[in-house]
Amino acid sequence: MDGQWAVVVGAALGASGAVVGAFTTWVSARLQTRVQLRVAELQHTAVQTAETIGRKRAACSDLVLAVDSVRRQMRKVRRHLQEASDDDPALRAEQAAVHERIREVQAAEWVLRLMLSDEEQPAVTELTDAMYASHEALMADVDAWLAAARPGERREPSDAPRFGGTTAELQARMMSFASSAHKRLYSDSLPSTALPSARGEPRAEA
Repeated sequence: MDGQWAVVVGAALGASGAVVGAFTTWVSARLQTRVQLRVAELQHTAVQTAETIGRKRAACSDLVLAVDSVRRQMRKVRRHLQEASDDDPALRAEQAAVHERIREVQAAEWVLRLMLSDEEQPAVTELTDAMYASHEALMADVDAWLAAARPGERREPSDAPRFGGTTAELQARMMSFASSAHKRLYSDSLPSTALPSARGEPRAEA
């Protein structure tokens, strides 16, 4: 009887060991699957974050470059006034080029605005407002210069004083916008886009 009992007990212990082993294997596989899913989720988030930051960087760069293109084209109009040229068709062409550059700014502006939070919007507004203020001042200087003489008469050189009074503010806004964008989009404090390690222990579920 004792021998038979030993066989039964041994068989029971063996079966129990097999159950415990199977359960341990199942738990281990489940935890590993959770780790793999978490890693995949973090990788996807990291890639999305990197892509978003990359798009914002490109959009900010496009806007600043577009505003600078307007600024440089407006300087050509000012130079026309300073040289007192009577070539009105050339002046009209230069003004038309300014308007074309402004349309490019508007396109770049709205592409960027779609990516920005409410807190980030004012920086764009301040930059574009400074550009529009310069353009309005330049148009006033051109109108005054054209009105100073009849067509075909000699016009005195003009330094475009209204426009000149806005150039420092425009450049300051450009630098401020670029500095703010760099701080937000190139800072070391940004979330890491490096892929997470799969070797960490999973956190216990609540």
